[in-house]
Amino acid sequence: MTAPAEFGAHATPVNSDEIDPGKIQRILLRRVLSAGISAQVPMLFGAALMGFAVNGLGTEKLMWTLIAVQFVLQSITAMVSANLRRKLDANQPDRFLFRIFVGLEALSGAVWGLMMLPVAKVLGNGLGPLFVCITLIVTITIVALMPAAVRILSIAAVTGFFATLFPQTLYFYDILGPLPMVATLVLPPTLFWMTDVHSKQVRAALVNELQNERLALFLEESLQHAQYLARHDSLTGLLNRRAFQAKLMELRQERPEAAISIILIDLDHFKSINDKFGHEAGDAVLVSTADIINSVTRPDDFSARCDEATARWGGEEFIIALAGCPIEAAASVSERLRARIAAQADPHWPDGLGVTGSFGVAIWDHQDDLAAGIAKADKAMYRAKISGRNQVELALP
Repeated sequence: MTAPAEFGAHATPVNSDEIDPGKIQRILLRRVLSAGISAQVPMLFGAALMGFAVNGLGTEKLMWTLIAVQFVLQSITAMVSANLRRKLDANQPDRFLFRIFVGLEALSGAVWGLMMLPVAKVLGNGLGPLFVCITLIVTITIVALMPAAVRILSIAAVTGFFATLFPQTLYFYDILGPLPMVATLVLPPTLFWMTDVHSKQVRAALVNELQNERLALFLEESLQHAQYLARHDSLTGLLNRRAFQAKLMELRQERPEAAISIILIDLDHFKSINDKFGHEAGDAVLVSTADIINSVTRPDDFSARCDEATARWGGEEFIIALAGCPIEAAASVSERLRARIAAQADPHWPDGLGVTGSFGVAIWDHQDDLAAGIAKADKAMYRAKISGRNQVELALP
């Protein structure tokens, strides 16, 4: 039983190159889509104000028609956005649906550009046309920046806007003069630059966020691993001596008058195993023995899980505590363990490798300190050694 394999398996410190670009793109798209139609409400409100601004110009019907078309487009876009978001949440990205979404953004930008048409002839005559012009510039800037994290959406919206606005500046050049044309030509690259900067900032912030999450997870797992290693033997995964003693003191506090059986196990002739077959084989024997101890000792034998009541006591020594267990029952557990240890074999072990164990069983009475209880088990185990090994001895009364 070694340290849990999951420690360190899920998180490692990363740099931006190790973060999946596809994951970044999915997160950014999900965040853009989460805004929904609520993000469009201020712009639709601005569009309504533009409708009122053209009153008396004779183009009210055209403007309100374009506003209605924009509202319909935004409603369809919201439905597609919700469906696309559900697909992403289910980890089923739909490229075709995303292309439709991009196309709707381009159509929306085109309709925004067409809203200049009702005031193109009279631009500069009165506050209404000027209000429409300023509102459209602000609107397309917001439309471009809002989804800039997924830059293709911004590009689609700005391209659609330019595709309908630029022909108007050409058609009405004699009326408008060169200034609107220059402004129309300058606006798209400016917006592209702004969205590019914003997109890089958002991506950098997300990469930093993901790095922090991974680092926090790595530190948490590292702390858990360190805490595990501080309490457990690194080879067998059993409790170490200090953790076992602490656990026994907890048991004593919880059940101050209960008798606790202590089983001390020493593998026979273990040094000769290391000398003859090598330390790697010796380690394999220790791990196999620890696994047998965990499989034979049942949870109802203990007042806690067996890995919290069983420890590697020394080099080839193991110790078990059974709270509220009579010494006769502890002896029965010891006999099962002795038989299993003596019978263990592994096809990967060298030929001739075998192992047995000597057991000492004692009661740690509540009137004694812990050292006295363990000393009784140690003396019983020593008697098992001098009596021929591979046997169980009970502590003398």
